[in-house]
Amino acid sequence: MSEKSDVQEPLLKYSQEIGWDCVKSADALKLRGGDRGLYFTEVLKKQLLKLNPKVLNEERANTVIRQLNLLRPTIEDNQEALRWMRGEYSVFVPEENRERNIRLIDFENPENNVYHVTDEWRQQGVVYPNRADVVFLINGVPVAIAETKSAGKLDGLAEGVEQIRRYHRETPEMFTATQVFEVTEMLNFFYGV
Repeated sequence: MSEKSDVQEPLLKYSQEIGWDCVKSADALKLRGGDRGLYFTEVLKKQLLKLNPKVLNEERANTVIRQLNLLRPTIEDNQEALRWMRGEYSVFVPEENRERNIRLIDFENPENNVYHVTDEWRQQGVVYPNRADVVFLINGVPVAIAETKSAGKLDGLAEGVEQIRRYHRETPEMFTATQVFEVTEMLNFFYGV
């Protein structure tokens, strides 16, 4: 049994069946601007402009993206990323002479969001590189990481959880914005925040 063919590829297939667009790993790397990038930047900018008409223009959208890129790989800044996703931050709109909250994700109308899934997400940290099996993104923002293990592997789930812990230690950048991680061997599915 192969982890890739028996677990990872079916996970990608199921994701596509429920509406997530699958992006090949090489294309995802380009969308991120390399293995140090965290976001599908152009997707994020397009969605920011779409979800925040009359609030964001291109300059303000770029400012939001810069602020997101300044988030550090800490639990505190991961909470800040969640606040961004919940629409709890605002920008000053000179035309209205007031602050307006911005949305990264449209929770009221999910069909307004763009959903991507990709595999083999390579992330270069300050010291170590690592590779997540599957990453889910909403509007260009990584929200979930899935570690897949072969269904026939004894203690595969425990090994997957330990791998997530190792990624967190070695490459915390991978978890700057990500809010959920999953470990699966297709028969069982564990998740955590």
